[in-house]
Amino acid sequence: MNMVRWFQRSTDQPASSGDGSAQRSPERTWRRLTVGLSLGLALVIWSALAWQPVIAPDLQLGRPSPRDIQADRTVTYVSEWRTEQERARAESSADTVVYSRDMSIPIQQRAELKNLLQTITQIRDDPTLTKAQERERLTSLPNSTLIISPELASAIAGQTDESWALISTLSLELYDRALSENRYMLNDQKIAELRAFSLPYWASLQAETEAQAELIALFSGSFLKSNQFIDEEATQRRKQEVREAVRPVTVRILEGESIVRQGDVVTPDVLEKLEALGALRTKTNWMALGGKALLALLIAGIFGAYVAVAQHETLKETRPLLLVFSLMALTVIAARLVIPFGIQWTYAFPLALIALLLAALFNVGLSLMSVGILSVIIASLSDKQLATALILFLGSITGAFLIGRGERSLLFFISGLTIFFVTSLAQFAFHLIGGGLPALDQAMAILAVSGINGALSAILALGLYNLTGQIAGIVTPLRLMELAHPAQPLLRRLIREAPGTYYHSVAVGNLAESAAEAIGADALLLRVASYYHDIGKTIRPFFFTDNQSDRENVHDELDPLTSAQIIADHVREGRKMAIAAGLPSQIVDFISTHHGTSVIKYFYQRALQQHDTVNIEDYRYPGPRPRTREQGIMMLADTVEATVRSKFQAGSVISNREGNNGDARSREQGKTLEELVTAIIDERVRSGQLDECPLTLSDLARIRQAFITTLQGIYHPRVDYTPKTVASSDWQS
Repeated sequence: MNMVRWFQRSTDQPASSGDGSAQRSPERTWRRLTVGLSLGLALVIWSALAWQPVIAPDLQLGRPSPRDIQADRTVTYVSEWRTEQERARAESSADTVVYSRDMSIPIQQRAELKNLLQTITQIRDDPTLTKAQERERLTSLPNSTLIISPELASAIAGQTDESWALISTLSLELYDRALSENRYMLNDQKIAELRAFSLPYWASLQAETEAQAELIALFSGSFLKSNQFIDEEATQRRKQEVREAVRPVTVRILEGESIVRQGDVVTPDVLEKLEALGALRTKTNWMALGGKALLALLIAGIFGAYVAVAQHETLKETRPLLLVFSLMALTVIAARLVIPFGIQWTYAFPLALIALLLAALFNVGLSLMSVGILSVIIASLSDKQLATALILFLGSITGAFLIGRGERSLLFFISGLTIFFVTSLAQFAFHLIGGGLPALDQAMAILAVSGINGALSAILALGLYNLTGQIAGIVTPLRLMELAHPAQPLLRRLIREAPGTYYHSVAVGNLAESAAEAIGADALLLRVASYYHDIGKTIRPFFFTDNQSDRENVHDELDPLTSAQIIADHVREGRKMAIAAGLPSQIVDFISTHHGTSVIKYFYQRALQQHDTVNIEDYRYPGPRPRTREQGIMMLADTVEATVRSKFQAGSVISNREGNNGDARSREQGKTLEELVTAIIDERVRSGQLDECPLTLSDLARIRQAFITTLQGIYHPRVDYTPKTVASSDWQS
């Protein structure tokens, strides 16, 4: 209906630019607040992701551990220390050394050996030399490889010609054998082994005497020279290739695993495990902090965009918007504090509390989005354990589907029980996926933590339901049912001091409730608001026809302006009484808007008859006009009930049959019920009282029919069963 009236006004005169900017200003303020809250939530998320609990700050490398430390959760990480150990082991292998060889060296050394042996033979065969001169010539031979000492010269000179011929032949043969068995590649280590073991052994097998064997081993071994060299450049390349081929070592720490025992020396491996668990104070990783900040901005930004686009109408006020973001932030902080205690405590974390509160206070869509975002955050906090987040998410959304509007406490109990079952089944499912059924102690632990989760979620949600609703400025069904009880002080006063007004309020509640059900509005809110909408009449109850009964009308002695002010004051006084009694703001708004800014016509007409000029504004209710569908229904129900009741009491309502017959006398007596209800609704529409509430023409049609149906049940004509021969006064109705 407000759209229809807006269209009519827009065709009459163009809207001013100033009005448009005034209307857009609250919208801009709301969007700025949403952005600010999203940034605040991002800061909380980033703080939770960046902060790690320090449980072992006093451990030092190479010193004994002061206590036992166990893993508080399951963690998988890449071990830099173990990877470096594997790389060092691989590059230190003998296979990584690359050699080059010089084949000219063995040939040259053999030639020198042969030349020496031939020279010695020539000296021995020279007949002009005495033994002394022979020894002198041998010691003076210029050979850098083998220096012949006087003792060695005496041993050579003392050999017979046959013995020396055997020594010369075998020295060359053993030299060749040493090279062939080592594939003509000799290094210092191999030469040392040949000189110490192989050559003496081979010589002893072929020589005739021990002296011959010593000389053979000496000559053949002395001319062995290393021809194998390490290629430093190629070796370094080979070592680097081997290091790069080693795959990073992945270590998985299981929850409850012993990291270090008291008294054990702290090793680099222990420190690395504690660092992976976040149990050490380590140097700041700015890259990781930047990544976590980016992740936090993405999560909070997506949630803020969802609120701005999909929940704009639900969270258009500041208080509910603050409540939702505060609940998100507090949940993140609580999760950060609980998760370090272990995976079982994480399963017991009552994430479903948020789902229950948001679903009951607002809607299921907001609830699902919120717990979905929170599940992602919990997965990030618990070393990306997706199973944990999924288990909590499944339990939470089940509770959100069942809680409804939280009309009864039993719904919270049922939701908590369902959360327990779903969380338990989800944990069993992941155990089956992992390869088998859990052991008995594991099964009991699963049931225990799931029971804690369900119980905490239900109990806390029930306890916080009214509180969070009050913080958000939302009146909950439980609060409404409390307010509907006749023992409430204001209702007791209304019943005692203005009984006629009370019964009028009950009748208005019946009409309003039926109309709300017809268009899908909040029926419970309307019924309770109906009970309180006229409490201001308790200040001067006999100034209202509801409570005058057989009394004289006190307004007959008052001037119209005074009477109009007294009538209008019941709205102002009712608002003050409601605020003083602590009634929810929604109920207070119904008191202010149930007459809108309509004119008190009876006294306005009297004033026109008595005075030449009358200011119509002096005869209006203070308002404001209705702004919600429920407030619009209340205005219509209040007017319809009062008007129809007075018309029936005055006999001004005719039946449909009389109206359809077109009897002129009947038509003069009044209107039918349908015509009367239609006229009242049309008058409110024409006067502009419904311009600000979102009631459509279709809604008004359904409201009209609901009013007519309810009123026909109240004011239906009774059948006269009195016998013709008996007077009607002898029967009681």
